[in-house]
Amino acid sequence: MLVKKRGGLIANEIPKDLPYRLVFMYGRDWSKFKKWYVSFYCKKYIKSSNNPIIISATWELSEGLIKHKKKYSFSLITVLHGLEVTRLNSNKYKKRIPKFIQTIDHSDQVIAVSNYTKNEAISITGTQKITTIPNFVNTTEFFPQSISECRNKFQLHHSDKILLSLSRLVKRKGHDIVIRAIQIVKKKIPGIKYLIAGSGDFPYEKMLKKLVNDLGLQSHVHFLGYIEENKKPLLYNASDVYIMNSLDTDEQGDSEGFGITFLEANACGKPVIGTNVGGISDAIENNVNGILVKPNDANATAEAIIQLFSDQSLYQKLSGNGISRVNNQFSLSNVGGKYHQIISSLSPSY
Repeated sequence: MLVKKRGGLIANEIPKDLPYRLVFMYGRDWSKFKKWYVSFYCKKYIKSSNNPIIISATWELSEGLIKHKKKYSFSLITVLHGLEVTRLNSNKYKKRIPKFIQTIDHSDQVIAVSNYTKNEAISITGTQKITTIPNFVNTTEFFPQSISECRNKFQLHHSDKILLSLSRLVKRKGHDIVIRAIQIVKKKIPGIKYLIAGSGDFPYEKMLKKLVNDLGLQSHVHFLGYIEENKKPLLYNASDVYIMNSLDTDEQGDSEGFGITFLEANACGKPVIGTNVGGISDAIENNVNGILVKPNDANATAEAIIQLFSDQSLYQKLSGNGISRVNNQFSLSNVGGKYHQIISSLSPSY
C-alpha cells in the first residue's frame, strides 16, 4: 500500500490484508505539471501490481492516468473537492470541460466531498456515478480543551468574547463583512474580539487593515497571521465562536466546496456561523451545530454573533450538537469506512 500525505489517515481505517495494491495520490495544482510526469509517477505501481486501485485527490491528476487504462488493468477513484469543479463554469476554465467529462467517464468511481460539489459535477457531466463522502475531522487532534489554558498560550484575556476566523486571506472568505458586523456588535458586547488567523492575498489583507482603522476597531480586530497546524486546535479552543462569512462563487468560479474548518471548530466544542453558499450547508445545519446567515449581510451576521454570545442555552445546545455531529458523521473511522465500501465495490473477490 503506497500512501501519500493525508491519505495515510484514511488508509489506517482500511484493512491491511487487501488482495490488491491501494495507492493514494495527492498534490496541489497538478494541472501545472506535465501529464507525462503524473504517468511516470504511477506507471511502476500500475505495472507491478495486479489490478491496483488508485485514489486520486484531483481530477487533473486522474486526467494524467486515464490513458493507461487501455494498456494496463487498474481501478481509478477520483475525488472532487469543489474549486476544481466550480471554476469550470468560469470563462477562464470553460475550455477544460471536455477533459473533465472524459476523466469522470473513465473513472471507475467518483467521490465528492459535499452534495454541492456532487450536484455541480452532475450538472456539467450528466453522470450519476458520484458518491458523496465528506472530508473527515481528526478528533484525536481536534477536541475540547481548557479554554483558559489555551488562551494563556496566545496571551488572550479570559474575559474577552472571542470570535475567530481561520482561513486563507482572500476576498471570497468575507472577512470584511465580519469586520463591519463587529462595528454593530461592539455596541452590545463591548468585550468582543475578532481574531483573523491566516495569510494569503496581501492587497486584500491591506484593505482589511485599512477598514479596521477607518472604522476605529483597532482594539476589537486583531490579525494573527499564519498559524502552524499543531496550534490550530489550541486556537479553536481559545475562542468562543467560529465564523466564516463566505461569499458566493466569484468571477474565477471559486467557491466553498465544503467547509472543514467549521467542523474542526465544532469538534472543539465551538458553535459556528457561516453563510448558505457552496457546500457550507453540508457542514452546518442551521440551529443545530451553528447558524447560517445570508452572504454579504453585515446586519444578519451581527445579529447571529449577538445571539450566540447572549443566549447561553442556545450556545450550549449548538456546542454539544457540534461535538456529537462530528463524532457521528465526520470522524476518521466513519469516513474511512465509507471509503472502504467504495474500494470493496471495485474488488468483488474481497
